[in-house]
Amino acid sequence: MNKNVINDEIAIAYDAIWEQQIANEKGEVNKTYRGQVTSFGAAVLMGSLLPSIAFFSDSGKSSVDREKILKAIFYILQKRGKIEQNEKDLFEYAGMETDEKREEILNAATALKLAMNLFHLTGDKG
Repeated sequence: MNKNVINDEIAIAYDAIWEQQIANEKGEVNKTYRGQVTSFGAAVLMGSLLPSIAFFSDSGKSSVDREKILKAIFYILQKRGKIEQNEKDLFEYAGMETDEKREEILNAATALKLAMNLFHLTGDKG
């Protein structure tokens, strides 16, 4: 992970939280989202990128829409100019998994988690 990149991405992540409706109209974020971002990062670090993205594409038994996390990460990467025109979502971006793409996704996920600290966290932890 690159601290300078993460620092630059925090403002974009803040916008992504609003854009993907992770924050409600009162500026509150369910704590479960923060836990899910942490889980996503751990899944990528411990496993493989594509299976982690595929798993988080389905909300399963989660009390929050985990796909919003993937969309927020994709939003961050788009704003940083990392996404090609033919890539419509995070799964397509990560299709040809490289160390660089893996690091970019982890940087964006970390920035997203840090940006959530700028909101009032509510609800139960995930």
